[in-house]
Amino acid sequence: MTEVDLVKKIRELRQIRPSKDWVSLTKSHILGESDRERVSVSFFPVWKPVLATITVFGILFCLFTISQNSLPGDLLYPIKKIVERSQAVFVSQDELPAFQLKLANERLEDLAKASARNLALTINEFQVSISEAAKNLAKMDATTSSPVVIKKIVEETKKLERGKQKAESLGVVIGGTEELENAMAKVVGNLIEDLKTQTLTEEKAQILEEMEKLFEEEKYSEALELYLTSR
Repeated sequence: MTEVDLVKKIRELRQIRPSKDWVSLTKSHILGESDRERVSVSFFPVWKPVLATITVFGILFCLFTISQNSLPGDLLYPIKKIVERSQAVFVSQDELPAFQLKLANERLEDLAKASARNLALTINEFQVSISEAAKNLAKMDATTSSPVVIKKIVEETKKLERGKQKAESLGVVIGGTEELENAMAKVVGNLIEDLKTQTLTEEKAQILEEMEKLFEEEKYSEALELYLTSR
C-alpha cells in the first residue's frame, strides 16, 4: 500500500460515526453515575446538619410534652422542673410570687395522683415550692403592686387553702405553710399601715377597719380581697 492509499484509508475512517442508540446509552450511563455522585457529595452534606437539628428538636419537644404529666420520682420529672424554671425567667419580679404559688398548687394537685412510693417526694416538692413563693412574697412591696397582681395572689392562695384542706381530709399531712402565712401577714400588714397614712373616705376607712379585724383573725386572703375593693 502506497503512502497515498494509506492517507485515503485514514480519511475514510474519520467519516465513521457511532450509532445514535449507542451514543445515548453510553451518555446516560456516564452522566447517571456522575449525577448520583454529585447528589451524594453536594446534597446530603448540606442537609445532614439540618435533618439532625430537626430530629433533636423533635425528640426534645416530645420529652417536654410527656414530662408535663410526670410526678416527683418519675424519670422525666427533672425535665418538667427545667421547663418550669425556664418559664420563671420570663416572669417579672412583681408577678413571681403568684407564679410560684401556681406551681405550689400544681404540686398539691400531684398529691392526688402520687402513689404511696412517690408521696413523700411529692410532699417535699410542695414544701419547696411553698417556701420559694413565701420568700418572694415577703420581698414584695404590695403598696406599689397592681390590682391584677394582688388578685392573682388572692386566687392562688385561696386555691392553695382549699387544696390543703382536701389533702388533709384524706389523711395526708403536708405542713410547710407557716412560712407562707407569715409572708401573707407581712403583705397585709404593710397595706394596712399604708392605708393609715392616707386621707381616707368614709368607705375606705370602713374597709381599713375590716381589714384590721381580718388581720387579727389571720384571714389574710380575705383581707387582701377586701383591699382590692378600695383600689
